Amino acid sequence: MYTDDERDLITLAYLDGLSYHAKHAMLSRLESSKPDFDKYESILIKTLPYGVYNKMRAQYYDADFRKEIFAGLERRGITCVTYFSEGYPESLKEIDTPPIVLFCKGDISLLKTRCFSIVGSRRTPPKTVADCKKISGEIATRFTVVTGIAEGADTAALEGALSKGKAISVLAYGFDYAYPSVNAQLITRAANEGLIISEYPPETQPKAFYFPVRNRIIAGLSEGTLVVSAAKRSGALITADIAADCNRDVFAFPHSVGLTAGEGCNSLIKKGAYLAENILDIFGVYGLDFNTPQKKPLTDDERELYEAVCAAGEAFLPDLAEKLGKQIWQLIPVISSLEIKNLVVRLGGNRYSAVK
Repeated sequence: MYTDDERDLITLAYLDGLSYHAKHAMLSRLESSKPDFDKYESILIKTLPYGVYNKMRAQYYDADFRKEIFAGLERRGITCVTYFSEGYPESLKEIDTPPIVLFCKGDISLLKTRCFSIVGSRRTPPKTVADCKKISGEIATRFTVVTGIAEGADTAALEGALSKGKAISVLAYGFDYAYPSVNAQLITRAANEGLIISEYPPETQPKAFYFPVRNRIIAGLSEGTLVVSAAKRSGALITADIAADCNRDVFAFPHSVGLTAGEGCNSLIKKGAYLAENILDIFGVYGLDFNTPQKKPLTDDERELYEAVCAAGEAFLPDLAEKLGKQIWQLIPVISSLEIKNLVVRLGGNRYSAVK
């Protein structure tokens, strides 16, 4: 399922005690998939006890450790897209210190679609929450909406996008956790109807400093970022700053004078961000007509399987796998993606028909 290069990067991602900067350095700034432990030994042991360094190095080369990693991923239904994988988004390669691995649940083809991020404060005013949900659904007709999973703006953006189109939720911890816990069902829904990703192995617990680090992924995936609410100091502003540094478009909702949750947005507009009162303010920047429907793009695997279903009229998944010369497990995520895009329908008994 994974190439040797992909397995090397996934294993490296599991090594505790190494910052993502250290992992990048050990990979010669991602020119190699194999970490150079010898070259960086003297540097690492200045911040790590020598015993910890030796343990990490031993783990990396330990066959049983690797076997346990990939068994755990399969058991959890997690797919990994690494920096050297074909499905890795080019947009992320353009940012500083791109994630070496994306742990994924859901439709990984969304990583290759046009993306637009929506971020904001946990303390977003109710009226702004409603406006965020509405505009997210409108943006989702043309883009895959990228956001986090926090209460407030993230939740509104995710719910709005999933009701109209597609969404990617970027977590700042591993899939074994749900934070905040009240959004556990929303995380499951996002995995089933869209995609959730994290650069952290599933066992990684939420930590405060992971969240601003995570924001570079949200901004990096996206052509533009909309900030719907932000105080003077807000994680949403970190995302906006990263987007601007990456030469991506930054938009912001305008807010009334004196509203604390809007001070950061108004500041962004003063600094040159696009003022976004409605969807036309965003789509106009990209030359998009809000009233024109857009076909959902297909990957090569999706197109091949869809054409096979169309040709058969009705077909069992094992028969499709045999016809295409693939294993059934290889087709399961592809047929699920076609179901989400309303291009195939399950008739029962593992039998499928095309929706034309």
